[in-house]
Amino acid sequence: MSDSRTVTAHMERHVLVLNFTQGIDLNDYQPNLNQWHFLYADSLVRAQHILQHDNCDIAIALITTANQLLVLKVIEQLADRPKPLLWLAILPADSDLFNNLKFCFTDYFVDYHHLPVDWSRLNHTLGHLYGIAKLKTSTRHEINRAYSHDIFFGPSDEMQQLKASLHRIAKTDETVLISGETGTGKGLSAQYIHNLSDRQKGPFVTVNCAALPPTLIHSELFGHEKGAFTGANKQYKGRIERAHKGTLFLDEIGDLPLELQVNLLQFLEERRIERLGGNHAIKVDCRIIFATHVNLEHAVEEGLFREDLYYRINILQIDIPSLRNHKTDIELLANAFLKKLSTDKHSAQFSDEALNTLKQYTWPGNIRELKNRIQRAVIMTESKFITVDDLGIKITNATDEPTQIIDLAQHRLEIDTELILSAIKRNNYNISAAARELNISRATFYRMIKKCKIEL
Repeated sequence: MSDSRTVTAHMERHVLVLNFTQGIDLNDYQPNLNQWHFLYADSLVRAQHILQHDNCDIAIALITTANQLLVLKVIEQLADRPKPLLWLAILPADSDLFNNLKFCFTDYFVDYHHLPVDWSRLNHTLGHLYGIAKLKTSTRHEINRAYSHDIFFGPSDEMQQLKASLHRIAKTDETVLISGETGTGKGLSAQYIHNLSDRQKGPFVTVNCAALPPTLIHSELFGHEKGAFTGANKQYKGRIERAHKGTLFLDEIGDLPLELQVNLLQFLEERRIERLGGNHAIKVDCRIIFATHVNLEHAVEEGLFREDLYYRINILQIDIPSLRNHKTDIELLANAFLKKLSTDKHSAQFSDEALNTLKQYTWPGNIRELKNRIQRAVIMTESKFITVDDLGIKITNATDEPTQIIDLAQHRLEIDTELILSAIKRNNYNISAAARELNISRATFYRMIKKCKIEL
């Protein structure tokens, strides 16, 4: 009997079930289907907790007229996971919900069923969705591996040397420090190392130390126990713990507060963490890759970065060259981005003047700015040829450059704002269609609308 139970438990496939109503409960209908283990959530927080602790590839949303907007909002808030869920809707048979949701149904769901549940049909549908999810996961791994070969490496000596260095580093499990200007591809390099390493099947967890509020960064990194502080109503696994058996990428490490540098140094030495409010150590096995755009040696001299931590993380250091230092790659990179960002309906190529401008521009935002400029051009162009105006680049005379002050954050915000507004207008203010055009989720699209202070 014990062997049978072990096999059954091993074969169980977890399914997240959103259920915000007392009127519907799958437990009332559920027969003995051992291969599916249903995990019920009646709130966004509960759903996030389940997804954090259980491996779910597919999910079911129980929808009524009263809760339809709440369900869609929760699905949107769960959309930005590294491994997106495939959603199945279950609706009351006597409702007009499907007709009400028809205009946006495919944005959220792969299929739908009616109550009462036809378990034989549902079992078949869940198996189909599970197969699709696994195929997508497999494809994503293949894409990651493919991405690890020549996607952002041009023929220049600088980038070929970088590629060779990353390959050598990927074969080890040592701590890595990646330096380089903003937008040069430090995150891509970290992902590249992970994809080629023995940890490629493990998680790749990213933490931007500059983006997290100082009051939350300790909890985000190390986690906390229930009751550790006001508002801590449940246990929370930190980013370090979530990187177990994988890779932890700590971006902008130079912005980490000094008091937390002590905790990080202790983890690097002991490979154990203790959650805030906890009383026992948790062993974590992960590789750590650090990145920074600031000179850490200068930061140490100015007392902004611990000297002992700097020498502890500076085992394998690699510097990513800025785009202006390998301009011979620009045409290749630009055409690669153009091919990736173009749609079947609208395929364009660069005019000679646009290509010359791309090569002359100094690229303060590096490869990230190049991609953003080309995305803007794909959206703005109305002909088969992308022009300088489509790119939105202005080349200034060398004599004018000393008087220019480049605010990169504002520069990027202006590009993002123009992209979002243009996509919204072209799609007649249909947010789902605009998000699909830009190849981002609705949740990300709404965050960008908020960041750009766009009023609809």
